[in-house]
Amino acid sequence: MPEIRKISLILNILLSVFLFVALFGVWKLRNTNARRWEELRELRKVNADYKEHINTSTYASNYQGQEFPKLQLKNINGDWISTDFSETGKGLVLVFKPRDCQPCLITQIKLLAHVYQNQDPEKRFPIYAFANAPAGVLKRYKRSFNLHYELLSDTENMLFQNELLTHRTPAIFVVNKKNIITHCHLPSKDRPQNTVLFFGVIQRHLRLQKPLLNDHLKGLTYSQIIAKEFDITSLSTFIY
Repeated sequence: MPEIRKISLILNILLSVFLFVALFGVWKLRNTNARRWEELRELRKVNADYKEHINTSTYASNYQGQEFPKLQLKNINGDWISTDFSETGKGLVLVFKPRDCQPCLITQIKLLAHVYQNQDPEKRFPIYAFANAPAGVLKRYKRSFNLHYELLSDTENMLFQNELLTHRTPAIFVVNKKNIITHCHLPSKDRPQNTVLFFGVIQRHLRLQKPLLNDHLKGLTYSQIIAKEFDITSLSTFIY
């Protein structure tokens, strides 16, 4: 009898432990699922905020899906450059006029310099800057900002005859291998968060060795960036 009671006691203890573990597992699973659903709801809300923002902002609405012209132009050194991106897979293009908003323009020039310097050597893609200005003017930009990407003087208006792409500048276009614009940005001096959003999104597709904005944007949602609820001074290296 004592042995039977001892065995019964052990079984009861084991059963109690099993039930406790099972109940704890169920609670943990429900709690985890609840958090995941909450995260999903928040993610959907954030994505909805971002989509609403880009759909109502001028920097995206008229350009995505348009074809970027395939041109042959000379760079400031006299070498021929093609804007056919079928072999490189993608391209990043800045279009500007020297009299554009200087804080807007200089910011984009510096950001593209960072992208150029930190590309994956095995997966490089061309970065071009078009301007309707003589080569001498572009050489001054090259010296002032120590630029290594291609600067193209479009004095014959081969690109600038396209009023859609050059109506408002500076403008940045991401172009895929079919020469279709997939992302675009028209910076505004009063809305630096648009630049933060744009480069925060496209850097995922650029595979940079040194991330552009990731360290500055940790823990931030699109909606916080849109509302400018972050310390802009932390991005002063890049954003005016």
